[in-house]
Amino acid sequence: MMIRKTSCLLMALVLFQGCAGLGSKSVEERVAQRAQARWDSLVEGDLKTAYEYLSPGYRQAKSFERYQRGILGVGIWQGAKVDKVVCERPEVCKVTVQVSSRLVVPRVGTPMESTSPVYERWILEDGQWWHVPNQ
Repeated sequence: MMIRKTSCLLMALVLFQGCAGLGSKSVEERVAQRAQARWDSLVEGDLKTAYEYLSPGYRQAKSFERYQRGILGVGIWQGAKVDKVVCERPEVCKVTVQVSSRLVVPRVGTPMESTSPVYERWILEDGQWWHVPNQ
């Protein structure tokens, strides 16, 4: 009986520690993780997944097909890295992403490569962080 109680106590302690570890990320880290995942999807050309990171209100107002027609970087984006997350209020964060592009210009021959910052706004709604485009 004592072994069973000890086993249950140890199991509960392990589960508690695991749950505590899940909530240990800062707000900025959680937003950065979602923003990075969204950009990884964009770079890969997976617009369906990238669309799922948009706020529910934005998705309600703009269909996937309409969103897809407005994306003008697939194929030239080479990579993206979240550079900075600043949360001005508990439910609003601004994210800076460094996006690398490669464009082959006809008749020039040599690809042009550049890295430019992209500024995004992310909001907290129903316990989840969502990207809100400027459009």
